[in-house]
Amino acid sequence: MKTKLILFGSSFHAKVILAEIEEIKKYDIIGYIDNHSYQKKILFNQKIVPKLRIDDLIIYKNTKGVFGIGENYIRFKIYNEVKKIVKSFKWEKIISNSAIVSKETKIGSGSFIASGCIINHNTKIGKNCLINTGSIVEHDNNIKDYASFGPGVKTGGNVTIDKFSYIGIGSVISHQIYIDENVLIGANSFVDKDCSKNKVYFGNPAKFKRIHKKNESQFGKKDR
Repeated sequence: MKTKLILFGSSFHAKVILAEIEEIKKYDIIGYIDNHSYQKKILFNQKIVPKLRIDDLIIYKNTKGVFGIGENYIRFKIYNEVKKIVKSFKWEKIISNSAIVSKETKIGSGSFIASGCIINHNTKIGKNCLINTGSIVEHDNNIKDYASFGPGVKTGGNVTIDKFSYIGIGSVISHQIYIDENVLIGANSFVDKDCSKNKVYFGNPAKFKRIHKKNESQFGKKDR
C-alpha cells in the first residue's frame, strides 16, 4: 500500500518535489495546502491534486506531510502551524532515486535530497532540510534543521552548517568550516573561513557583506 502524502506549497519547487515523488512510485498525493495560488492546478500522475485547508488535517491523521517550499523560514512557520492543529502529524523525508546516500548517513524527517546528490559517510542532515540538485555533501558533515543548499553545492569533510542557513547555487565550502545559524552564502562563492551568525557572505574567497535579517528571503525576492 502506498504512503499517503499531503503537499505543502504549490510553487515551481513543489512541482520538482512532485516529479521526484512520482519516480519513487511508493507515494500517493491526496491533496495540497497553500494560501497562495502559484499554479493554476497541481498534477500528480496526470491527475489533478485537490486543494485542502490546513484545518482539514484533523481528518487526515494517517497521512504524512511533504514540503514543496524552498524558503527555510516558511517551512519552519508551516511546521509549527501544523503542530498546533495535529501535534502528532508526521513528515516524510524524500530521497531521489538517483541520489547516492551512504548507509552511515542519517537524514531527518521532512528533508528532501534531490536528483544527482551524493551524501557521504557519517553525515547528519537534520529535519526539514533541502539539499538541491547535484549537490555533494562530503563525509562527517552536520547539516542542521531547516538548512538548505542550492543546486551544485559542494562541501568538504567535517563541515557544520547551522539552522536556517542557505548555501547558494554552485558554492564550495572547504574542509572543517563552521557556518553559524541564519547565514546566507551567495551563489558561486568559495568559503574557506568560518561564518558568523545572521550574516551574508559571498565571493571567492567569501567575505562578509551585510547583516542577514531573520525571515528575510534567502533568494533576494519573494519566493517559496
